[in-house]
Formats: sequence, structure tokens, C-alpha cells
Amino acid sequence: MAVHLQIYAFSLIQLVSCSSNVYRPYQTTINCNPSSPIQIPGSIEELIEILQTASANNQTVKAIGSRHSITDIICTDGIPISMSNFNSAVNNNDGTVTLGAGLELQDAMEFMESQMLSLIMVPTFGGITIGGAIGTGSHGSSLKHSTSISDQVVALTVVVGNASVVKISDPNEVNAYRVHLGLLGIIVNVTIQTIPLFKMTIKNQIYPDSFLSDGSVLNFAKQYDMFQMWWFPSAQDVVVGTGNYTSLNDQGTAYTNFIPNEPSATIASTSAAIELLQATKNYIGLKSVAALTEHSLVDKVAPKPPIFTENGLTILNPATGYTWRLQSNKCNAVGLKTCGWNNGPKDSVFPEESSVAFDISQFNVVIQMIRNTLEKYPALFELIGVYIRFSTASPALMAISSGRETFTVEWTTAMRHDPFNTAKAGISAYQAITQQMVNNFDGRPHWGKNGLYFFTRAVLDKTVINKEEFIVFMKNNDPNGLFMNKFGKRILGLSDAMDIDPRVKHCALQDYCICNNTRNDCGNEHHCSQVNGTSICKYGLPILVG
Repeated sequence: MAVHLQIYAFSLIQLVSCSSNVYRPYQTTINCNPSSPIQIPGSIEELIEILQTASANNQTVKAIGSRHSITDIICTDGIPISMSNFNSAVNNNDGTVTLGAGLELQDAMEFMESQMLSLIMVPTFGGITIGGAIGTGSHGSSLKHSTSISDQVVALTVVVGNASVVKISDPNEVNAYRVHLGLLGIIVNVTIQTIPLFKMTIKNQIYPDSFLSDGSVLNFAKQYDMFQMWWFPSAQDVVVGTGNYTSLNDQGTAYTNFIPNEPSATIASTSAAIELLQATKNYIGLKSVAALTEHSLVDKVAPKPPIFTENGLTILNPATGYTWRLQSNKCNAVGLKTCGWNNGPKDSVFPEESSVAFDISQFNVVIQMIRNTLEKYPALFELIGVYIRFSTASPALMAISSGRETFTVEWTTAMRHDPFNTAKAGISAYQAITQQMVNNFDGRPHWGKNGLYFFTRAVLDKTVINKEEFIVFMKNNDPNGLFMNKFGKRILGLSDAMDIDPRVKHCALQDYCICNNTRNDCGNEHHCSQVNGTSICKYGLPILVG
């Protein structure tokens, strides 16, 4: 009853001010404006009561985790529900573990390590929740093993649209829930297949980027248990990361610092420096940042912490340690250190992420397209390079690797201090590349990354092969739309509405749209230009003819 009354109180609050309930993803791109503040149920009974009350009042709900997705997949117009109290971990003593949906990945892996268990592969960021990880299909990189937590799921406990608790274990249903997009119910817990705890030896080394085009990449990738690359086109280099699984008895306790805690002052100075370089269009300076990033992947480069280490000070490359600790890590606020995006609104480096997946057969032509585009429009990819990862074919309906061996091309750019009016450095290249990926190469955008244009109805119709089959599961499990949001309505083809910041004036700057030259979509100093089937923001005034 307490929760029931609380919901009614929150419904009254919305009449005064919805803005007080706003929540955002970790890097602020999306603006979720629900009618209720975030609810935090302490039990499944309280969760059910929230759903029943919402249903009775024609409200929607949405379970949220660490909000590490930058799309409005995390939003609701109704009642957001934090699953942070659903953080249990149980060893079932049959080779599986059952993990609460609100348990963070790093905590889950530490529990499994204590039980001498592990997963065959884990995603890069350990701060995502288990429910969120399978919500968007977060993945690692390998052509020998399943790369996502989703593909290791064998059963789930879910509260569906009629507020009843169901156990999902039928393989066909599991394949729908493996990448559930928050639209099939609220995940309570997930049962995952494990393997005995094991170690890996990993090594990063620099190759000339001719390696990407000489025909050897895919054969090379298939030789290793883990394989990933960071391409730095401006340096004509590619950092190749290879990992081989080894015995638990091998010496080594190394871990990765790929997503590190950094001193607050360092983050603030980095934020100011990158903003200045972008504002002054200092491509030489941005190229220096890219060079620092590249070399920090293979060696110790101040002020970055060592990429692989046992003591936090000395780099090890190659490095040996528990596999999951070399594949994944989590930054958080500890003393004077924190995550790069968690250093306050003025002094953070807020990442904007792009990630598109392709059939493995498209590797050479996609790489050549990127090369050709960069010959016309400069871009430095200074934060992580062009990050290239691989996945085996997934049985999950909505996985970006569903039904095909896949490689993903990803990059991260630093959000401008005024993202509503000013374009990021290299915007022409980034937009031209991404649009060609989707339009010309059958690319599938990652569900938790990319600008929202890439999740409009027209793009979803083109890129989601199992959409109609997934919609059947949506309607069966949520016939009254209790879990519906704007993202879900776009999948259903009902609307192109988005949850965006009301301060947005120029929709192309963060890919809420592709630009149109009849509108001012590109902000200060840029204009919209149509080039080879793409619509991109170009620096300078348009050339007028006639």
C-alpha cells in the first residue's frame, strides 16, 4: 500500500513540474522526462505493485540500470524503475549462475571468480547491469567464441505486461529475450551458462594499417580467442590486440585499465584542451591526442594509466591474468579520481558513441569506404581510434550479429561544451561514414549507441531483419503497452517521436536527424551539403550558384 500511495503522490507532482523528474544517460545526450521520479522497489512484490498501479492509471513503466546507453531506449513517459535492489548472485551448482538484473557486471564477475567460475567472454565496461547488458546485446570480440552475455543466457525470470511473474526457458522465447530492448517485460534475474575460471595472455602491438587491406585480417582473427583492433588512419597505424586462453595455473594477475579512473584535475584539463582544439580546428593538436591514445594502448604514456598492469603503475604487454579482468573493467569515483564523464558538467569528457555492425564478408569494402571518405573529409578519431571488434553469429532475434558472423566499427568523440550550437571536429567525415555504413553496406546500428536518426522508422525497417518476429513477442508479452516508450513506438512503426533535450536547435549536430539544406540543422559555421547520397554538415558557408 505504501508504494501504491507513493505512485499517486508522484502523479500529483507531475501536474506541478515534470522537469523535476528528468533523468539522462551517463553522457547527457538523451532527455527522459517521465511523469514520476525513479522508483526503487525492494522486492518483487513491490515491483508488481508498481506495475499494477501504473496499469490501473494508464501509465507506462521502464526498468533502468546504469543508463550506459546513449539512446532513448532507456526512457519512459511514465514511471522509471531502478532495479538496483535486484542484485543477487547464486551459484546453481550445475554450471550456471542466476544473477539479479540490477547486479553490475563487475560485481557478477567477482562473484563468479569467488566460485571458480567465469564467462567465455564479457563486454568492455564492467559498470553495466546484467539486465541492461542483455537489453542491448553488449559484447566483446572474438570469432571463436560467443561474445555477448546475451548468447550465454539459458533462462530468465520476467514480470510481463499483466504483472505476472513468468519463467522463460523455451529456446525460442529465450532468443527473443536475449536482446529484449526493455520491451518484453521487466527482467528480474537471468540464468547464465558459465565455464570454469581460466586465464588469458593478451598482447597489443602496432602494425602498419596496410594490414587491414592485405586480406589477412579475418584469418588472423580466427587464430585467437580474443581479437580486436584500434585503427588510427592519420598515423597509418593499427593497434592489434590478441588474446589466447590459458591455464589457471599460469603466472599472472594482470588486469586492464581500458576505461580508467583518472584524477579529477586531469579530466578537467583534458576536457578544456580537447574543447580548445576543436573550437580552433587545430587538427595538428588533435592528431597529437590521437597519437597519445595509440601509444597508450601498447606502452605507458603519461598521464594515462597503464593499459595492462598488476600494480596500477607498471605496464605489462603482453600480460597474463584472469580472462575477464583483462577484457573488462569499471571506473568509479574513488577519492580524487573518477570516470572521465563523471567530473561535473563543465569539466567532464562526455563521449558520443557510434557503432555499426556488418556481415564479415563486407570487411574489405567497408574499410576502403572509410579510407575514401577520409581522403575528402578529415577526422582524427582521437579518443579510441576506429575500434574494430568481431562476433560470432548470434541466435538472438535482435542482436546486431543475429544470423551472421559480424565485425563492428566503432568510435567515440568528445561532446562539445556547447553541443547544441557547435559541431564536433570531423563531423563531415563521421556523418558521411555512418550514413554510408547503413545505406550502402547493410550496417546494423548498435542499440545503445549512435544518434537517434539511426533508430527512426525508415532506418529500422531497413536494418532490423527480425523486427516482425520480435513484434509478435512484444504484443504477446505486453498487449496493453505497459513497457512502451518512444523507442518502442518507432520499432512498431507508429511514430518517429524521440526523447531529446529541449535545448536542441540543430538536429544534425548529434545525429537526431540527417541535415536538410532548407533548415538550419548544422549550427554555427556549418551548412548542409548533399554528397554521394549522404547529407552532411560541412564547415563554411554554402557555395551559391547563379
